[in-house]
Amino acid sequence: MICPNCKKENANKYATVCAYCGTPLYEKEAAEEKAKELAALQKKDKANSVIKALLAVVLAIVIIIIALIIPKPDKSTGGDEPGATESTTVSSSDTNSGDSNGGAPANSDESTTKAASNNGKTTAEVIDYFNKNANRVKTEATVVVKNYEKRNINEVDAPRELQWMIDPMKDKFMQDDTDPITYTGREEIVENFQVPNQSYVSCLTENDVKEATMEDKGDYYEVKIVAKDTTNPTAGKGVGAAFDVIEANEVEDKADSFGVQKFSTQYSGCTIVAKFDKATNRMTSATYTIPTKLMLKFGGNDISLDMCFVKDYTITY
Repeated sequence: MICPNCKKENANKYATVCAYCGTPLYEKEAAEEKAKELAALQKKDKANSVIKALLAVVLAIVIIIIALIIPKPDKSTGGDEPGATESTTVSSSDTNSGDSNGGAPANSDESTTKAASNNGKTTAEVIDYFNKNANRVKTEATVVVKNYEKRNINEVDAPRELQWMIDPMKDKFMQDDTDPITYTGREEIVENFQVPNQSYVSCLTENDVKEATMEDKGDYYEVKIVAKDTTNPTAGKGVGAAFDVIEANEVEDKADSFGVQKFSTQYSGCTIVAKFDKATNRMTSATYTIPTKLMLKFGGNDISLDMCFVKDYTITY
């Protein structure tokens, strides 16, 4: 509105008095009615802006949840790709159902044998043992059962007026899988067991791991792997070398058209606890705990979600 006195334009469309000289912007006869009209318009616009903000956050969360189930293409096409190297490929000649080394694979190297047979192993030896024998699930297992998957949103950091949406989102998108799901056949197992849609279970290196321990439990070994904290991991590297991860660049590309300005992920304390049969060195069960933090900027708001996924499997051959 242009002031009739100073001729300056007032940017505030709800103003009834000039911000520059204090002159009423409307004639006395119409001023009271105009003030009511502008007040009603301001209230309506404010309500619309809140609705838009809520819809923005809902959409952002929906995008994130969808990203969790986006199937990833197999990135191990041979050669130098993760999962196709000699260290992560196990042939039938690597299997021995019981030898003087406590059932270690017949053609395994010294470090793997040591890891399988004594408690004085190094981190590198435990990782090597885990990689070689965990990968056999994808090539030798006949049945994999996902016993359950727990999904929790631990914390949502968002504007206060948006907090009321948290519980409905939890109920709708983060329900646990409590009924066992059975996968049979090579294709189903490769597609659904960790790491989904990859030819490997693990291609971890010592540099990816914070902790690797192996305990003799009588008729089986219990291996515990804790990955180093990783920001924006990708499949085959860091946490993504043994865990199913949300790849931030893929989500950002898909969400850009919806107005997501920035998206990133953090993985802290991702852990695998697995049992290996001592007679065959085959993995017979595994529990994956995957704490995940998603961070995004949407509609000018910084939003973060702390979540955790726990997936428990039993494997038979």
